[in-house]
Amino acid sequence: MRKTLITILTCAGLLLNTSCKKFLNTTPTDFLSPVNYYQTDDQINTALTGIYDILGKTGTYGRYLFFEMDVADDAFVALPSWTQDVGLYNYDPSDTKINTCWALLYQGINLSNLVLENIDKSALTQANKNVAKGQALFLRAYFYFILTSNWGDVPLRLASTKSVNENNVPRTPYKVVYQQIVADMEQAADLVNPITAYTYNSRITKSVVWGILARVNLKMAGAPLRDASRFAEAKKWAGKVMTDAPHALNPDYKQVFKNMCQHIYDTKESIWEVEFSIKNGTQDEGGSVGVINGIGTSNATVGYSYGAKHATQRYYNLFGTNDLRRDWSIGPYTYTSSTSSVLIYYTAAQIYNRCDAKWRREFESSTVKFTNTSAINFPLLRYADVLLMYAEAENEVNGATSLAYNAINLVRERAYGVGLGLSTATAADLTAGMDKDTFREAVRKERALELGYEGLRRFDLIRWGIFVSTMKSIGNEITTTAPSGYTYGGVSGNNVSNRDTLFAIPSKETSLNSSIVQNKGW
Repeated sequence: MRKTLITILTCAGLLLNTSCKKFLNTTPTDFLSPVNYYQTDDQINTALTGIYDILGKTGTYGRYLFFEMDVADDAFVALPSWTQDVGLYNYDPSDTKINTCWALLYQGINLSNLVLENIDKSALTQANKNVAKGQALFLRAYFYFILTSNWGDVPLRLASTKSVNENNVPRTPYKVVYQQIVADMEQAADLVNPITAYTYNSRITKSVVWGILARVNLKMAGAPLRDASRFAEAKKWAGKVMTDAPHALNPDYKQVFKNMCQHIYDTKESIWEVEFSIKNGTQDEGGSVGVINGIGTSNATVGYSYGAKHATQRYYNLFGTNDLRRDWSIGPYTYTSSTSSVLIYYTAAQIYNRCDAKWRREFESSTVKFTNTSAINFPLLRYADVLLMYAEAENEVNGATSLAYNAINLVRERAYGVGLGLSTATAADLTAGMDKDTFREAVRKERALELGYEGLRRFDLIRWGIFVSTMKSIGNEITTTAPSGYTYGGVSGNNVSNRDTLFAIPSKETSLNSSIVQNKGW
């Protein structure tokens, strides 16, 4: 997408091009204003780019939402010098990360509101208006989904900010926010293009909206709302991705993530990605995928990585012996520090040494590799996730039916290399005849194995109502059983309390918004 789009900040340049001859015009037409800006395809696309751009910021999927704000039982922050941070569940409401993320999400909401308020005034064809409106509606709803999932009741702003005096907005009840999210997304589903309209996967398409609607409804069915009727809705929307769009799993699990490193767009498997890029030897849109996480190394040829997210032994042991995902998700080696790329494999005893390795800079296609940023894309929705959401929802509605088994077994068969001729379906598939409770646990385990390090683990544990107990358990396990050099890795779990199912309302918001109330425990 970013090959053809420019950032919304470019619009500000229009202010510098005002003609002196028109300076005294009573009705100016050459300055940036909602009244005279949202007129053409280029202007609407530029405005939409500004909304999409929020997804790639450091405060969202450039780093925070998959690293510090998603520390759970699969990984620990491998930076022993850190003693206070949101990722350690030891911070205060002035924390830069939660303040930045909150502000960016509301910035995206405001930009979405501007497009929605002005799109009908444009000269676009009705078809183009519909597509643009659908994207803006969905993105506004998605930003609210991130907000309410992480902060609970949040101010619901459905109109753009017109004045600095509009700060005092109270928190809207969680249920009402979700009703708006669902309404916006369902409307967007009818407006946006099918995924076949694009050769890349960073645009909002029907498949994206359907898949995220499945995720939203699963969250509504879980904690804290616990509306069980939403399982049927989750099944419906996941089912539409499976039957109404040309999606399929890539037979090679590793290739899914290599593609993201190389900007290869496999839209059958990877439905929605945040796209980062390098142009003309400079960072055009830089994230930290593979840099803050990834296999830690100072090897410039491979590409620098802090390796700041390490695997827990519990997560490593969760994988079956022949599960190909284990040694891809969890790095089995590191690199020499020289300019060569010789691999140094860990011993069987070296589990806590190993890094989150889904995105490896050795496969990054860019010829320029920066120290603190990369051009590797980040996935927001994969087809494997859709299959697992369908299996989960079907089990909750009808029990462990053949439909539920078929969905989860597709994921497991790929994990064991059935499509590569490395195993048989019989060896990979779940044991038949499970009851609902046993199958539920099997789905939860499979989500951990398939989707680890993709910014969804904390989200899943919270909606299942087991986040605090799981984190306390892993914190104690690391502190008491890890090698002495890694016992510090238990700090996140040891610090967790019930308040940490939500983040603190940022201090900047509470200082500006006298109508907002802080979350419990803060």
